[in-house]
Amino acid sequence: MSFLESAVLLAWVALVLLALGLAGLLRQVTLLTRGQAGGGSQAAASGSPRSTRDLVGFRLPAHGELAGLAEPGAHRTVVTFVSPGCSSCDLTLSGLTDVPDVRDGSVALVAVSTGSCGPALGSLSGTGRCVAEGRALLEQLHVPATPYLMALDSGGTIVAATLPDQHTDLTAWVRATRGSISLTEEQG
Repeated sequence: MSFLESAVLLAWVALVLLALGLAGLLRQVTLLTRGQAGGGSQAAASGSPRSTRDLVGFRLPAHGELAGLAEPGAHRTVVTFVSPGCSSCDLTLSGLTDVPDVRDGSVALVAVSTGSCGPALGSLSGTGRCVAEGRALLEQLHVPATPYLMALDSGGTIVAATLPDQHTDLTAWVRATRGSISLTEEQG
């Protein structure tokens, strides 16, 4: 085989490999585009939600780990997902304990910590309870980051979810979740 024949053969092999790579890339782009365009409906059809926002309207199961998030007998439960050593988590928890509806007990407060409950219990100051080592719960509910807020009605249905920041009015958020409206990702 001459040098020219070898070069042509090598060029054809390179072209075939490039075509296969391009086909794979186009397939990935198509899948990503479909996932973004029909996010909620595709998630519902597949049976596994893609984010906590998709879970608004989802009723927690009556048994198992998730069932323990809803406070029995409470009209509304606010679940806060936190991590030890997270300063914004501590600020969110202490801000929630200052909300009049939480202080007077009309809204139950549950903190789910990815680690121990030591720091969270200090921030709760007797107004709620903490679930330790709750990373599995965060994963089941597709919580994107900590701190994260989720509101449950008396039946254990998720009625609101948000990723709070320093400008989030926690009192207004908690009060709005007590009404008939549902808030979803108002901050982002």
